[in-house]
Amino acid sequence: MRLVLTSDLHVDHHPEVISLVAERVRSLEPDVLVVAGDLSSSLDHLEQALAGLRAAAPRALFVPGNHDLWCLPDGPSSRERYQTLLPARARAAGFDALGREAIEIGGLRFAGVTGWFDYTLRNQALDAQLPLDAYRRGAWGRLRWTDKVRIRWPDDAGAALDDPAICDEQLALLQAQLRDGAGAPTVVITHHLPFAELVTSLQPTLACGQGPRGELPWDFLNGFMGSARLGAAIRATPGVRMVLSGHTHFRKSVLLDGADGPGTLRCEVSPLGYPREYRRAGLDLATRVRDRVSLVEVS
Repeated sequence: MRLVLTSDLHVDHHPEVISLVAERVRSLEPDVLVVAGDLSSSLDHLEQALAGLRAAAPRALFVPGNHDLWCLPDGPSSRERYQTLLPARARAAGFDALGREAIEIGGLRFAGVTGWFDYTLRNQALDAQLPLDAYRRGAWGRLRWTDKVRIRWPDDAGAALDDPAICDEQLALLQAQLRDGAGAPTVVITHHLPFAELVTSLQPTLACGQGPRGELPWDFLNGFMGSARLGAAIRATPGVRMVLSGHTHFRKSVLLDGADGPGTLRCEVSPLGYPREYRRAGLDLATRVRDRVSLVEVS
């Protein structure tokens, strides 16, 4: 099956990206388009963006990113956006919404959640300089992690959940989807990263974004990239052949060992990112779209 992956379109920064992405998707002739989150915190803009992409592929899947879950203090919570509002907007645009139940297309299962971060993908070699409390606060030096002020995720009783507890909920949703289809050919889609091998330096001046971990202050942000617990659940499930993710703004492709043997788990990240990132690299938007709207094939 031919899949096209993209994520992190951040349409409010360059609205013209949607027509360029749709054109690129059509040229690749996929069976399924996968959008792995981070379109807009505006529900209207998000739905408009998805609607603009829908005709480019026979089927289209969407899993929310953290920016899609950002909420206002007096508006619906991030949890309500995840459970109700975002799936409704995706369906209204003609997309299949992932996040709570798996979807089967042509004999291939697609399981997906946003994911979340619990600081397990941080560079633990830097714990002396970057204590866990800095991650809990989302602040170190001049760096701030905006989810700390834009995400509001209450439990069933209304009490605010912290990041590891949000990750617990997401992990449980993913495990249920994987358990129900264990052994069947499966593609897992997450926004946050499930493997340390997909984490790279966030130093923006590095060519192609492929720098080593261990660079301060940028490595602080890697603590918010995802959760190793998501990856452990994926690795333990027979039948999982591919993992497609977003969130980091660096292109990366790795082969990992899965439940079906060494090198059986293909992982892809192909995000578009912000204008400042591709302009700093001397690229225009059209070039960035050609590079970051990627075709992958799975059988």
